[in-house]
Amino acid sequence: MNRLQHFILDPINNRPFVFLLFLILFTIPGWTYCSIVLGDYCPPLRLIGWLIFMTAMPALIAWLCCMITSNITRLIIYCIAIILFTINIFLILNFDTMISPCILLLIYETNSNETSEFFSTYALSAASIITYIITLLIVLLILISEKYLNIIKIKIPRLTLIPLMIWLVTGIYQLVMVIQMFTLKTQLELQSWYDGKAFYCIENTPANLLYSLYHLHISSQENDIAIEASEKVFQSVISKNEKDTLDVVLIIGESYNKYHASVYGYNLNTTPVLCEQQQRGNLFVFTDAISPYNMTTLAVKNMLSTNSISLNQSWNEYPLVMTIFRHAGFDVAMWDNQKSENSVLFHDFSNNSLFYNKKIIASTYHHLNKGPFDYDQQLVETALSVKRNSGSTFTVFHLMGQHTAPLWRYPENDKNAIFTVDSIQRNDLDKEQKKYIAEYDNATRYNDFVIGNIIQYYSQRNAVILYLSDHGDEVYDYRNVVGRTHEPVKQKHALKYQYEIPMVLWCSDKFMDLHPNIIESIRKAILKPFSSDNVPQLLIGLSGIHSSFYEPKKDILSNQYECGIRIVNNSTDYDAVMKE
Repeated sequence: MNRLQHFILDPINNRPFVFLLFLILFTIPGWTYCSIVLGDYCPPLRLIGWLIFMTAMPALIAWLCCMITSNITRLIIYCIAIILFTINIFLILNFDTMISPCILLLIYETNSNETSEFFSTYALSAASIITYIITLLIVLLILISEKYLNIIKIKIPRLTLIPLMIWLVTGIYQLVMVIQMFTLKTQLELQSWYDGKAFYCIENTPANLLYSLYHLHISSQENDIAIEASEKVFQSVISKNEKDTLDVVLIIGESYNKYHASVYGYNLNTTPVLCEQQQRGNLFVFTDAISPYNMTTLAVKNMLSTNSISLNQSWNEYPLVMTIFRHAGFDVAMWDNQKSENSVLFHDFSNNSLFYNKKIIASTYHHLNKGPFDYDQQLVETALSVKRNSGSTFTVFHLMGQHTAPLWRYPENDKNAIFTVDSIQRNDLDKEQKKYIAEYDNATRYNDFVIGNIIQYYSQRNAVILYLSDHGDEVYDYRNVVGRTHEPVKQKHALKYQYEIPMVLWCSDKFMDLHPNIIESIRKAILKPFSSDNVPQLLIGLSGIHSSFYEPKKDILSNQYECGIRIVNNSTDYDAVMKE
């Protein structure tokens, strides 16, 4: 026991300041990021829990650094740690982000002029000066420690041996998880790792850097294939039947539990606009639509690529539907309220690095928003104020919808706070759970208001609007869970709430008058099973576009339609589980 005690405690006893300084350098950026950026979402107890997990791997590294006797080696490690520390604090204070795949990609793509402009703008900002002062203080502490304090030794009480061992073993476990990351080959595998294991182990500086580099590597590989696939569109012949100008709109919602929509029978009036349009006969509600993934990244990529999962086709081997519409002569706009250039979140970088790649932008879009808005209605108002070409248009709105936390998704005022704790008539829930559901229902009603504004804009035109969500969400529906889970074996209720999605098709009066055959096809299709990876086929067929990338067997409005096996999460037969 004495030998183990000396092995664990002596490095810290002999070099306490080395241990403390390395712990600070590797931990403070992540802690600062969580406190500043996620502060209103992370109560103190959660931040304390984060602190324990975030310090384990840095503590292990700091403990190992205490064993280094070579001054030169320790100096090199100090220099690396200080550089990473300074970069992260600079990014957090200036841009509310740490080192991330987005940041690395921006650095890679930045030219000398942009670099010069960046430094002239931010080099002497107040946040940057604070960064320099903090770094200078850290350097002074290191110099003082190495010159004067290295002779100081402490004696850690034996009582701390067990907690310290648990701390270091946790750090070893986290290090193993980070090393495991390098065995992953696809973004799906990486996201599963990120969601299931990495949440509490990549907020420290070393792990975050390794994760960002590897995520950029995998994304770049898959995106290169996708970009090449989209470029093939312009080598194909594409035409369209429509003689009149046509406006086609795709609205992608976020985290929408359809069982909280009154248009699907929910007991609270969360979708007054959709219900009214359905009663008027302009809105058609599809009853059996699912998403193949319960994560935004792969749900949206498969929704916008012309592949079909039931045919074992990968999203990055087929072109984007927006590119096909562009080649067919449509004015194409992408209004994305999840577009972000500085987010550390997995799905933000994964989607943005594809949809806003410079080559994709040049070949696909006429109009793009610069960044996200606080609320979806602000995005819509901006989009609808932009002058479009006089011909046919194709527009994609990607909303924030009911994304966690739903309270953030609508302006807090009496107009939007329709539902309260008293509105939720469930005796099995406590007050906080009812409050969350009320906020989710308010976000759902606000989402309905946003859709209503888009409908109003296109109501006098030859237009068709498809709305569906990227995936569902649990909202204390049958267990004490909100959001989505990532267990390997999917149970029936989890599939119901996380993978079933709302899907509605709205047609203007003019479109209905011009296309009675299409309207009849829609009426016949609303009860058919559907998977959102076949959205492009529906849109291409609906628009009268002729393309070699159109597959009528995957167009739910075609008389050749065959749904196929609906696979979710890459391996689960959705319909087989639901029939059990």
